[in-house]
Amino acid sequence: MSIPSAGRATLAIAAMFSAAVTVPASAAGETLVPLRSMFRTCDFTAINNGAAPAQSDAAVSAVVRKNGGTVSAEVHLSEPTSPGTHFNVSLIQAPRASSAPCYAPGPGVAVGSLDTDGAGQASTTVQDGIRSGTTGVWVFVQRPNPYSQSPMEYYTSDYLVPV
Repeated sequence: MSIPSAGRATLAIAAMFSAAVTVPASAAGETLVPLRSMFRTCDFTAINNGAAPAQSDAAVSAVVRKNGGTVSAEVHLSEPTSPGTHFNVSLIQAPRASSAPCYAPGPGVAVGSLDTDGAGQASTTVQDGIRSGTTGVWVFVQRPNPYSQSPMEYYTSDYLVPV
């Protein structure tokens, strides 16, 4: 069967797009993790925080790497409409009790920050030693709200990354 040239071009573009978004689950000890605007408790349970929906204009992802007894997350954020914006970043080890704090540094939680440049781009790496009993990690990115305890904007990992 012959495919017309317009069809071949469409297939070629579709193949390039598919290749660009296909992500291996794990390659050489690293995992690409998309983040989306989903609020979670510290035990990774998705919740509705009861506040107005958060602004969620950013594209956020992390590359999680395990190296011996250490785990790191290289976090990338792109929000062209928000240059000069500050975000807090947490790398959280699981399992973790929902009542255990996970928004400040402590056992099983490494924190960092992102500040977007003039084009709304930012990257940072957060690293922590793997605690005994840890089976996975996830990333939480939030934009603090100066008028509320609920963040203005938040993004969490789509899934736990095994370590």
